[in-house]
Amino acid sequence: MTDETVGRATPASVSLPADRVAALEARVRVLEAERRRVFEDAQREADAVYAQYQLSQLLAAGGSVDEIAAAVLAEVARASGASGAALWLASPGSRALELVATFPGGRDDPVGPGWAAVPRRFADADAAASWALVGGWSGVALPEGRSLGGGSPPDGGTGAVGYFAVRGDPAAPLATEHERYLGTVRLELAITLRAAQLRASLAREQATLAAILDGATDAIVAVDGGRRIVRLNAATAALVGTTARSGTGMRCSEYLGCVRPEPEAALAAPGRDPERAPDLLCGSRCPFAEVLEGGPPIVGRELAVRRRDGGTIPVAASVSRMPTPDGGAVAVLRDLRATRALDDAKTSFVAAVSHELRTPLALIDGYTQSLLHLDLDRPTARRHVERISDAARRLAHLVDEIIDISQLESDALVLRRSPVAIDGLLRAYVAERADGLDAREIDLAVERSLPPVDVDGTRIRQVIANLVQNAEKHAGPRAPIEIRARRVDGGTVVVSVVDGGRGIAPEDRDHVFERFYRGSRARDAQVAGSGLGLYLCRRIVEAHGGWIRLDATTRGTSVSLGLPVAPMAGGGRPPGPGAPA
Repeated sequence: MTDETVGRATPASVSLPADRVAALEARVRVLEAERRRVFEDAQREADAVYAQYQLSQLLAAGGSVDEIAAAVLAEVARASGASGAALWLASPGSRALELVATFPGGRDDPVGPGWAAVPRRFADADAAASWALVGGWSGVALPEGRSLGGGSPPDGGTGAVGYFAVRGDPAAPLATEHERYLGTVRLELAITLRAAQLRASLAREQATLAAILDGATDAIVAVDGGRRIVRLNAATAALVGTTARSGTGMRCSEYLGCVRPEPEAALAAPGRDPERAPDLLCGSRCPFAEVLEGGPPIVGRELAVRRRDGGTIPVAASVSRMPTPDGGAVAVLRDLRATRALDDAKTSFVAAVSHELRTPLALIDGYTQSLLHLDLDRPTARRHVERISDAARRLAHLVDEIIDISQLESDALVLRRSPVAIDGLLRAYVAERADGLDAREIDLAVERSLPPVDVDGTRIRQVIANLVQNAEKHAGPRAPIEIRARRVDGGTVVVSVVDGGRGIAPEDRDHVFERFYRGSRARDAQVAGSGLGLYLCRRIVEAHGGWIRLDATTRGTSVSLGLPVAPMAGGGRPPGPGAPA
């Protein structure tokens, strides 16, 4: 044994008192417990940070309110160990909370079996908190703030974006740190959910605005402060003759063709001022420039725009400045072509009606004066009375037409429909005309075994009479006139009035059934008429569910109308030509 070995004691040779050993062991256990506690706290903090990170990532992904709500509930329930969760949200500016999502389950089967019913609505966040406290839920209000864009509720106060509640299993209640976790994430939840609500509201407003713009029949053009187009609708593109996208970014004068093109000779003329402002179709100054420079809104100013085919279109323009920081203006352009055409037609109608009134009134007055002041023999006096009667009938016919038009325009025309034998109606009409003095011969060609039609017989007779009178006036005194009737299919009988006259001018064919319209040949020949006859025929036939058209002919005029066949007693239609009985 060396001296070194003798001078140093081995561990086995150290002996400690029992109480000292027990104290050390206790100290070791305390340190171990502390180590575990610190580790567990650190783990919980890490879990909480990770859970909050996960939630932040989830919220940053965005989406609709329903998508965010469902994902948030699942993530918070997972992170907190909750068995169930529910979320109620308030609309911006409201205190009332509506249930938007539950976990597990859905709004139709909230939370799951075995749970107390989850209310679908609370008056406010305080009511939700009271319910959660009684039901054993842990919940937090998601705070509202003006910075969230929610506005103030109608009854004052800041209200809440919503209320978030979770519930642990009855056998394992939520830990305190899990309840603290809800408080940690509530502000982020409030901001994200309110932002999703506002995005959805903005998307709805944009969709509504787009639908209004695209559905508007008037042209709508929006420009920025530099008068470059930023938005236009389909009606504008149709007005100008382009596609809707082609105008974006163009100057308004360039797209709408407001500047009158000058001939090259004028541009090159000596002495022409190169700084002279171009002539504008839209007036002495651009209306957009007027309002953008601080002028008052423009309402109904009549301007003109140029189509891509070179034609000009009169419009009524209403222009106002947009209340946006970067400026801009919006214009509504109403096409005046139809209005002016209607004004022209009304002017023609007034002139025609005035003539139609003046002529019979002058005849009545003249014959009446003769009867009053002249000693006429009996035959002459009778002829005068007959002429007065004819003039009165003309006046009555004109008044009846105007009344019928008024009733049709106001949907007040009453049709007394019943099954009518169309062949009998036509034969009776032709026979009645043949009994009159100076009656013109009308040929009749009716197909055999025509089925009855479902019409007001008096009104259809009126249509036939109008068409025949129209043919008599325009075809000439020697032109033949024929009425034809045939069945074209199982549900329609077609009646045609055909004449051998000059026919209708090609430029008038598309307009003969319009209100107040009188063809160019009728105006040139000064043929009497109000321009209401064919329009009235069309409206009466269409009121029956039928149709009327101008047929293609090589000579003369043919007008056909289709009338519905009356249903049989069993509810069906009579079989068509050649169909088995």
